[in-house]
Amino acid sequence: MDEVEIDLRGIANLLRRRIRLIALTVVVTLGMAILALVAMTPVYTATGLVMVDTSRKNLLEADFAATSSSADNARVDSEVEILRSNAVLLSVIVNENLIDDPEFGVTVGSGAGIGAFLRSLLPGNNTQRVDDPLQQVLTKFSNAVRVQRRGLTYLISASVTSEDPQRAADLANALSAAYIEEQLRSKISTISSSQEIISARLEQTQQLLVASETAFDDFINANIDRMAGQEGFESVRELRNQLTQTIARNQQVTTLAGAVEASLQTRNWSDLVATLQSDAINSLNEQRAALARQLADTDSGSIAAIDLREQLEQLEASMSLQAGSELAALRAELPTLQTQADSLRRELRSGLMDSNLPVDILTQLYALQQSSELVRAQYQTLLARNSDLQVQADLQVADSRIVAPALAPMAPSFPNPRLILLLAGLAGLGLGVGLAFVYEHYLGGFTSEDQVGSVLKVPVLAEIPRQKGLDQTDGHSVADMLVDAPLSIYSEAVRRIRSGIDNAVRRRGTAQEGKGIVIMISSTSPGEGKSTISLSLTRAYALSGKRTILIDADMRKPSLHRHIGLQPGTGLAETLLGTSPEKQMAVRDPKTTAMLLLGSRSSDIPTDQLVMSDDFSRLVDACRSSFDVTIIDTPPIGPVVDGTHVAPYADAILFVTRWSATNQSEAKRAVSRLVEACDYPPVILSILNQQEGFSSRYYNKRYGGYYTA
Repeated sequence: MDEVEIDLRGIANLLRRRIRLIALTVVVTLGMAILALVAMTPVYTATGLVMVDTSRKNLLEADFAATSSSADNARVDSEVEILRSNAVLLSVIVNENLIDDPEFGVTVGSGAGIGAFLRSLLPGNNTQRVDDPLQQVLTKFSNAVRVQRRGLTYLISASVTSEDPQRAADLANALSAAYIEEQLRSKISTISSSQEIISARLEQTQQLLVASETAFDDFINANIDRMAGQEGFESVRELRNQLTQTIARNQQVTTLAGAVEASLQTRNWSDLVATLQSDAINSLNEQRAALARQLADTDSGSIAAIDLREQLEQLEASMSLQAGSELAALRAELPTLQTQADSLRRELRSGLMDSNLPVDILTQLYALQQSSELVRAQYQTLLARNSDLQVQADLQVADSRIVAPALAPMAPSFPNPRLILLLAGLAGLGLGVGLAFVYEHYLGGFTSEDQVGSVLKVPVLAEIPRQKGLDQTDGHSVADMLVDAPLSIYSEAVRRIRSGIDNAVRRRGTAQEGKGIVIMISSTSPGEGKSTISLSLTRAYALSGKRTILIDADMRKPSLHRHIGLQPGTGLAETLLGTSPEKQMAVRDPKTTAMLLLGSRSSDIPTDQLVMSDDFSRLVDACRSSFDVTIIDTPPIGPVVDGTHVAPYADAILFVTRWSATNQSEAKRAVSRLVEACDYPPVILSILNQQEGFSSRYYNKRYGGYYTA
């Protein structure tokens, strides 16, 4: 399996080349972040902690009942949902009067109207009342509240976000307090509901108990004659008489107490004396009557009348106090009478059941007794439960408590300038690096042989390293290295181009038999090193012993003469126009045996007419016949059409791309134009010129000893 190597140096060179793009992206991103920070309103978040006690608490019991862990988790999660429920939120809204709050209150204006209209257009919102003020406040406040459980603990954090830090703390505490209050109210409401049900059932049971007792007494009264003469009947009769007297006394005392209470409320002293028949009250009443007669005979405005009225009020107060004391004694007698009646009733029933009565009477007595006992037991149970619920309702405590009240935060929770700027810087850096890679590999220039081949769909012969530090003034050229440094990496790359062209021409068989080959050098745009490659390739062929000629067909902007330091008076344009007085236009290369047909000056006429002329065709045929290799340096395909007219003459076209500079889309269009210009599929080959940071492992690691520079 081939090892995949990461070209760190190549990545570093890419970042260095696109440092301006990366820096600009970072600066723009940071600028946008700063503008956003300036436009943002800082908000503060205050958090309070509430603890949920999941044990079942009853203050009437000594121990609290524990629950399982799974039930505890479900309970705490349920409390979280209750704390964030609309019921608790609405309670806070009402208690804190958030409807009139400038931050959470109702907003009236065009913005609210537009927002409501847009929301009404959403699916499913046709029936929603977006104009409800309470709903608006609830939505705003709900968005500002965050409730969550702290891990697997019994703690719940209740947070509220507001533009005012103190307001945030107050609302967070109000939220926790409303939740606990709602929890306590819910528990009391549950107990009250149970008490109401038990009270209703207790009243029904009391009626059943009275009915059962009455039925038992009625049965005895109805069968008293049949019981006469039976063994033990006399004792039963005595008990029944005592019970009858006790019940009668109970009714008498109850009636008497009611009459006394009514007389006291109406201050009817005569009825009070007649009802109680008490010597003490009778004596006080006689004194009251005497004072009343004296008061009637005394002038109402005199001091004596005032004293008499005061004495009369004191006497009536004494009568009320005495009557109240006797009323209390009567009421205190009622429980004793009731207890005595119950005891006599039990003795009577026990005596009847133990007596020698007929079977049918005993059977009915037993049934009535059992029914009465069951009703009595049920009544006692309900009475005890009702009393217990009354006490529980007064002794209820909440299952949750606030363990850490919310405090006003010192710093805003959002925005966090440091974090936002840091994230913006990292985002800008990442975006800048991403744009750099996209520009390098897709939008910008070519950076590898594989990229050139995949985009242009043509074979790539070589990567030409960029030569730095060389003197490239007039008369000096990088192409001089073919002669001055024949073992350099640059020279070897040019020879690789020469070999690739020869092999391609041989495989395709495009060369005419007995004649030389024509190689066209083209590119997308100026400044890609096309002329340098043309001269270098020409010298490579010449040094290999081939008769070679280089034609500078870039008549719009000839530059080949500057590479060799010559300035001819006439050139290719004059030759094709027939205005040159000289017959010998070609010159010899100063460093090799190659011939050069130079351009003299920029042409001021459309040069495509010249390369389309018969004279240019005869020139190319003459070069084929006289030279082994004819290399034509043509203008760039992008700005000038001359190259498309020269392409049909070529046996091979060498398309030059400049590393990290040639636009990929423009290069594709240029190659397409060359293909369309030929009647048959041309042999188009490409190279990647002026590569920076040349770091191929084959050259530097394995074969570095084969090169001199």
